[in-house]
Amino acid sequence: MAKNLNVGDVIDKNKLSSSAVWVALLEIQIVNPNDRTVVETIYVVNNTEDILFEGNVYQKANFDFKIEQRNGEAPSVTLTANDQTQIIHKKLEDYAGGVFSNVTMKVVNAESLDRPAEMIEKFQVTSSSIRGYVVTLQLGAENPLTINFPKHTQRQDQCAWRYKGFGCGYAGALSQCDYTKDGPNGCRAHNNLANFRALPGLVRMNI
Repeated sequence: MAKNLNVGDVIDKNKLSSSAVWVALLEIQIVNPNDRTVVETIYVVNNTEDILFEGNVYQKANFDFKIEQRNGEAPSVTLTANDQTQIIHKKLEDYAGGVFSNVTMKVVNAESLDRPAEMIEKFQVTSSSIRGYVVTLQLGAENPLTINFPKHTQRQDQCAWRYKGFGCGYAGALSQCDYTKDGPNGCRAHNNLANFRALPGLVRMNI
């Protein structure tokens, strides 16, 4: 049988004092999927006004966590945010839907912001979707077996950049790319050879 929890349930489950005013903070580190570097950090709070916590201004927002866990299975975590300013929306579009981005949820006492967070949970974005102003992120723990090492995989004839994403730089009218240099729908056809990223001289060795 599935068990469902939201942010309020999580706070209650951890037996935080009901007399205090608890708020949930989100720290979203947007990660460039090409090199796994953090390009920007977004700070939001599930509150009607901004707050300052540990030197960072968390902007007021409307979001919720939902945690579903079935017997014997890892929990499924969904973050839903009403992104009226489209700050998150724009970053997800720029960086492959936000996959590999890091999300930290902190629960703090709004009346004692000089004290450390009472609860901290960390997740990684595994997928995302956008419908109107509603952004939905599926979250999970990072599996070390899925991490590429090294982070970049270079090939002889295939561009490493995500099409129209960071590094590619193409912003023209064509809608698809075959990631080749000279193919019928490759970088030359896009007049974008300057940003073609591959290693034509790469020799594969079978050891």
